[in-house]
Amino acid sequence: MCGEGSFGQLGTGDNQSRNLPFEVPFFTTKHVEKLAFGMRHSLVLLKGNSVYGFGSARRGQVGKSASKNQKFYNIPRLIDGFRNCKIVNLYANGDHSAALDESGQLYIWGRSLVGEHDDDQPRAAFPSLSISQVALGWHHALVLSGGELYTIGAYRHQKRDPDVSEKAVVQQPNLTTTSSNHHESSSVSNLEKVPSIDGEKVARIAAGTEHSALVTESGALFTWGWGEHGQLGLGDTCDQVVPQRVNLGDSSSRSSASSLAVYCGSGFTVAVSPA
Repeated sequence: MCGEGSFGQLGTGDNQSRNLPFEVPFFTTKHVEKLAFGMRHSLVLLKGNSVYGFGSARRGQVGKSASKNQKFYNIPRLIDGFRNCKIVNLYANGDHSAALDESGQLYIWGRSLVGEHDDDQPRAAFPSLSISQVALGWHHALVLSGGELYTIGAYRHQKRDPDVSEKAVVQQPNLTTTSSNHHESSSVSNLEKVPSIDGEKVARIAAGTEHSALVTESGALFTWGWGEHGQLGLGDTCDQVVPQRVNLGDSSSRSSASSLAVYCGSGFTVAVSPA
């Protein structure tokens, strides 16, 4: 690892930054399977289903703290909450953390995306969905289930366009979250379904700080959200409240989503198509 380490997110046991890559001693003899990195924290999935977190702990994003005043952990620490499931992927952005198990169950913790309070313990969310992909922003998240896209949270830059058609308004299903420890239902979430585009299923998703992107099963790219830096690729710097199609030029060589990948940085977007 290398880079800024003022919150211990490099896992070195100190809060020093590093300008050259180094091996993190804690993981030298361990088999790392997945990594995810937020604004000031890191998550690691090891073979054997152990999830570790380190870095900023202010919002609960690296698991349960010994004290409410704990600001960071600079040594990797085990995150409890996955004893009865097999984790296959990790996600992080901003102060949010998430994990997905092999059955499609989503677990979230850290800064609040669901409900009003931060959570320092992973909890199962939206058990009625079998989720295949997750993308986290700073204040929102995307989840994909059966080709249907759902959003969690909100965009700070979202302003309702009076010209947006009624059918483009997001639908809100009655879904709940549950505690991973007590399996009890909590309040109705702010999970919202994004209406399908021309009846097509969504194949891939990505999220930046405050913007989102999707690729349909036919390989079409759509973006929406914060557009101040031109990250939506629409030829302007306007925000968008619903997905807008991005013109990628000649698409004759793309017959499906399998030939187009999309990635979002903080304020930029990258689409990759094979030659």
